[in-house]
Amino acid sequence: MEGQAVTTNPWLIMAINMTVVFAVLIALGILMEIVHLIDPTKKKKEAPAATAPVATPTATPVAPANASAQNEDEVVAAIVGAIVAMGYSSEQIASIRPTATSAKWRLEGRLSGRG
Repeated sequence: MEGQAVTTNPWLIMAINMTVVFAVLIALGILMEIVHLIDPTKKKKEAPAATAPVATPTATPVAPANASAQNEDEVVAAIVGAIVAMGYSSEQIASIRPTATSAKWRLEGRLSGRG
């Protein structure tokens, strides 16, 4: 082992290792961009069809009777917003109702401090 240069400085070893790791990560990132640019399986862009804007019915806000009703209204609004964000229309929603939870789940929620 007389002809090889050996370093025992841990900071130098760390710097060399981190340089190698990040150089490989950068090379992989560049390779991914190149593959993304020349991807043969990518679908061709179609001309977007002209669609008329959908008129959404405006609802008059109703003052909830108590905080529980307001909380339920907020939950329903969040559920409807999530469904609409997935591409469905609000007219496709038939009903939103809570499901019955078992006593074991209620007990677990109480014991864990969530209910």
